[in-house]
Amino acid sequence: MPNNEELQKLLNVAAQRLGTQPEQLKQQAENGTLQKMLNNLNSNDAAKLQQVLSDKEAANKLLNSPQAQVLLKKFLGK
Repeated sequence: MPNNEELQKLLNVAAQRLGTQPEQLKQQAENGTLQKMLNNLNSNDAAKLQQVLSDKEAANKLLNSPQAQVLLKKFLGK
């Protein structure tokens, strides 16, 4: 599981790609207003993301998958 520094770096990359500020993205994720963030994605990607995020077990499984770990390392420059 990524540590806080890695999560912040990932948040920075995600915010940049979504055209928002990391603090705003983090606040939206924490207070459950993900719809604003999802509006920046195409409908198929938004539906997939919302489905995974609404299921804690699926989210953990996704984050711990080998593919996600490779992406995290790539995004975080490791």
